[in-house]
Amino acid sequence: MRGGRPRAPTRAGCDTAQVRARGPLSAAIIGLGLAVLCGCEGAGAPPTTTGLSGARSGAPSDGPTAVPPASATSPPPPPATSASPTASAPLPPPFRSAIKAVTAEGLSASWRPGCPVPVEGLRAVEVTFWGFDGTAHTGVLVVEAAVAQDVTAIMSDLYGARFPIERMEPVDLYGGDDDASMAANNTSAFNCRAVTGGSSWSEHSYGRAIDVNPLVNPYVAGAVVLPTAGTAYADRAQDAPGMIHAGDDVVRAFAARGWSWGGTWASPRDYQHFSLSGR
Repeated sequence: MRGGRPRAPTRAGCDTAQVRARGPLSAAIIGLGLAVLCGCEGAGAPPTTTGLSGARSGAPSDGPTAVPPASATSPPPPPATSASPTASAPLPPPFRSAIKAVTAEGLSASWRPGCPVPVEGLRAVEVTFWGFDGTAHTGVLVVEAAVAQDVTAIMSDLYGARFPIERMEPVDLYGGDDDASMAANNTSAFNCRAVTGGSSWSEHSYGRAIDVNPLVNPYVAGAVVLPTAGTAYADRAQDAPGMIHAGDDVVRAFAARGWSWGGTWASPRDYQHFSLSGR
C-alpha cells in the first residue's frame, strides 16, 4: 500500500478468486463479495433495470421496494361536443276565438228597433290579433250570426300572417259614431246606419261588412277622404303598417270566403271595406 490506502483488487484478482474458489457455495459467496469490492460484473452480479421513478430496481435494499403512491390527478375532461344551438325564440301566443250572443243593451249605440237584422241574429266574435305594438291582443267584431265562422277563419289567417291591426272594438265604444271610430283607426263591423252619402242601409247594418284599419285605408271619392286624417294614406304607393294592397294576405283571406274588397271599386275607392255582397 501507498499512503495507507489499500490498492483495489485488479480484474486479474477477481478472475483468480473465481478460479481458486472451492465448491458452489464458496464460489458464490466469494464472487459476490469481490464483485461489490471490485466493481466488476462477474458471477452473482444481478441485472440492472430502470423503474418508474428512475431508481435502479437492481440495487440492494433492507426490504421490499416501496411502490410510490399514485399521484392525485383530475378526472379526464368530457369528450368535446359541438356548441349548444342558440335557444329558439319563444312561440307566439296561439290564435284564440269565441263566438258569443249579444244583447240590445250591449249594442245600445249601434242597434235599435227597425234595423234590418234583429239583435238575435248578431254575434260577437272574439279573436286574437297582432297590434301595432307587435304583441297579441283580443278584439271583438259584431257580425251576422251566419258569417261568424267565416269571420273567425279570416281573422285566423290574418293572425297567421302577422298582419297588424291597431284596435278592434265594437263601434258602440265610440257612441255609434262611424267617423270617430275611423279616426281612431278602429277595425269594426256591425253598425246600423245608412251608406255614406245615401239613405239606404249600409252593409254594416246587416253585419256583413268589416272596415279594417280605416285611418291608413281611407275611403276616397275624388277629393273627399274619410277619415280626413287619412289623407296622407290616399297615396297607395306607400307601405305603412296596416295598409291593404291588391293581392296581399288580407285581400286573399277575405276572398277565400267570398268577400270582396272596396279597394277595387272604380269610384269611390273604399280601401278599408270588405263585404260579403260586394257593396
